[in-house]
Amino acid sequence: MFARRVLAFVAVATVLLASGTMVAHADHAPSPTSVVSWREHDRQRAGTVWTDLVTVTPALGRTAELQELVDGRWVTRSTLTVDDGYSAPLGVRLTHHWTARPVTWWRLHLPATATAAEATTAVKRVEAYWEPGDDPASPQVLVNKERPLEPLDWAPRDLVRPDVATLGRHDLLRPVAAEALERLDAAAHAATGERLVLVSGFRPHEYQDALHARYVRGHGRAEADTFSARAGHSEHQTGLAADVTREGVPFTDFGTTSLGRWVADHAWEHGFVVRYPEGAEALTGYRAEPWHLRFVGEDLAAYLHHGGISTLEEAFGTGPAPTYPPAER
Repeated sequence: MFARRVLAFVAVATVLLASGTMVAHADHAPSPTSVVSWREHDRQRAGTVWTDLVTVTPALGRTAELQELVDGRWVTRSTLTVDDGYSAPLGVRLTHHWTARPVTWWRLHLPATATAAEATTAVKRVEAYWEPGDDPASPQVLVNKERPLEPLDWAPRDLVRPDVATLGRHDLLRPVAAEALERLDAAAHAATGERLVLVSGFRPHEYQDALHARYVRGHGRAEADTFSARAGHSEHQTGLAADVTREGVPFTDFGTTSLGRWVADHAWEHGFVVRYPEGAEALTGYRAEPWHLRFVGEDLAAYLHHGGISTLEEAFGTGPAPTYPPAER
């Protein structure tokens, strides 16, 4: 009888072992996970590429999730794989999203494995700041009364005509701005049922010089300088600026229309900013121009929007530019 019971127990145990039911009782508890050298604060210039080099233990080829806190929830921005080995280094590079707000919050999360416990690092605070570009071809170039284009008569070579309604002969833009304007027009049409009209895009140095001179003759230099840029100081020379309106509406009235208000609220989603907003005359040197859109790229436009920043002068920290240098007055 005893022998039969022993044999029965061995048979049951064999089945349980084969099915894995008893393995858990023999396993050790998962090893605790550690992440060493994760910095909890960084301040970096947009465009900088830097990497947190952390050490993960145990590593063993597991995954790590880089997460950003967005509107109260953690969003995984990238998934990384740790090298094999019990303890291994891991280079963690933030995705471009860190440049889209003045301050962002990040963490590294390692899900549990069969042999290692899950772990989450402390939260990292990242402060981003932008610097103006000097290259006239850069979407981040700052052009104002104190920062002329270099050279003054610079002109882009890669101009295209965007697939939007146009008015007048200055209907060319740089490809990045043209494509963004097409997306903005499509979004505006979907939201409001109305279409944008491009009134003025790229304007060459010679035309801008003649245009400003005409305004000076009609209004005097001091007043003309409040609403017209001198040649070499005009964003229109970059091919990144677009004066827009709605069909049948003078562009100077665009800001009073429902489409104009929609564009003011949503242009940033497509990489544009309203370059000369109401109340910023002392910073930009120009009257408000709700029709004047400037393409700066989606990250910088988002940076201004989320930071409550109204002008590029403030975003770049260059200070106000209300007048031309004494040598140009």
